[in-house]
Formats: sequence, C-alpha cells, structure tokens
Amino acid sequence: MLIKDKDRVSFTPRLKFDLLLYAGHLDLVAFEKAMSCFSLLYLQHVRRAAVLALSTAAHNKPNLIKGLLLEMLQFFLYDQTIVKQELITTMDLGPFKHNVDDDLEIRKAAFECVDTLLNNCLDQVNSSSFIVPYLISDHYDVKMPCHLIVSKLVDKCPAAVLAVLDSLVEPLEKTINHKPKLDAVKQEVGRNEDMIRSALRAIASLSRISGGDCSLKFKMLLKHITSSTALHEKYSSVRSK
Repeated sequence: MLIKDKDRVSFTPRLKFDLLLYAGHLDLVAFEKAMSCFSLLYLQHVRRAAVLALSTAAHNKPNLIKGLLLEMLQFFLYDQTIVKQELITTMDLGPFKHNVDDDLEIRKAAFECVDTLLNNCLDQVNSSSFIVPYLISDHYDVKMPCHLIVSKLVDKCPAAVLAVLDSLVEPLEKTINHKPKLDAVKQEVGRNEDMIRSALRAIASLSRISGGDCSLKFKMLLKHITSSTALHEKYSSVRSK
C-alpha cells in the first residue's frame, strides 16, 4: 500500500490504534497515547484521522472513552461540525463558478461520530450543541445525516429539541421548497427529491414532540406542507413508514 508523505503523520497512529483495538488490547492509557499522536490538528487529514479514531472507539469500546469525552467534545469534535469559510474556495470554470469545500469530508466524519456517540455515550454529549440551524443548512452530504440525528434526538432528548424548535423551521422549510435549476441533470433532480424526503422525515419526527404545537412557526410549516399537494403526498408517505 502506498502512503503519501502528507498522510504518514496520521496513518501510523491510526493504524496502531486500530491494531490495538482489534487485538483487544486497547485500554485507557493506550487510547490516550493514540489520540495524543494527533497533535497537528490544524492539518485536515490529521483532524479527519482523529475523528475516525474517536468514532471507532465510541463504537467498539464506549466505556473506555466516557471519562475523556467532555474534553474531546469541547475542544475538538464540536469544532469539526462547523463550516469553515476559509476552507471553501471558488473555482472559475468559464461561465460557471464552482465552490470546493476542503473540509466537507471531515464534517461528514464528525457527524457520523456524533451519531455513534448518541447511540453509545448519550449521557456525555451536549445534544443542544448539535441542534442548531446551520447544521441543516449545510451541504447535501451533511444535511442528510443531520436530519437523521434530529430524528434520533427527538426520541432520546425531546426537551432539548423542543427548546430550539423555532430555529429549525426556516432551514427545513428552505430545504423542502428548494427546486433544482431548469437545466439540472437527472442526478441533481433525484438528489433534491431525496433531500426533501429526508427533511420531511425530520419534520414528521418533530411533530411527535409533546408541546411542539406551542410553536407557531412549526404549526405554520405543517400548514404549508398540507396546503401543497406534492409536499403533502410525500409527507404522508414518509409518516406511514
């Protein structure tokens, strides 16, 4: 296997981490040593390796990391879920402009890690930190897992979701009302339909929260859905599953 020089700094500790884990020899000391190898967290590939290592530990040995999670979440993982404008570059392609987000893969990995933590370490996670509007206003590949996380949080900690319900309405409404360009290819149209259904599933989950009917904004969103034939059909479909 060929390893690029820029990946060597993250590959070696990650490999050692995985070998220890799969061999059953990963304890608290070994985990702390493995994570300490990711010291150059300003490098993107190193940050991604650190997120993947944390996710692996949370999935396989959650009890091992619970004592370390508060510090890791506060000083590392939360930051990986934020869009970093300085890492978004615009490419000029003649008559078109294309944005390239160099941090997208890290955010995707971070939210996969969040999902794992919600399953295995919920008592150590500040769920409110992940229920904010920008998370469901992000890139397509980030919105989808965020919708799932919102649905999961509705079941696990509804009070935290209810507290920010009003702020979730606008980004969800933008998503379900989004229409692809007239010259969009079939793949783009399909992705947009998937995104709308994903948002509607999140809305269906939010509608189950006790006290949600006290939110005027959310009630107006539901009214908007029922008044649109296309949206109402999709909403009824996702609710019945």
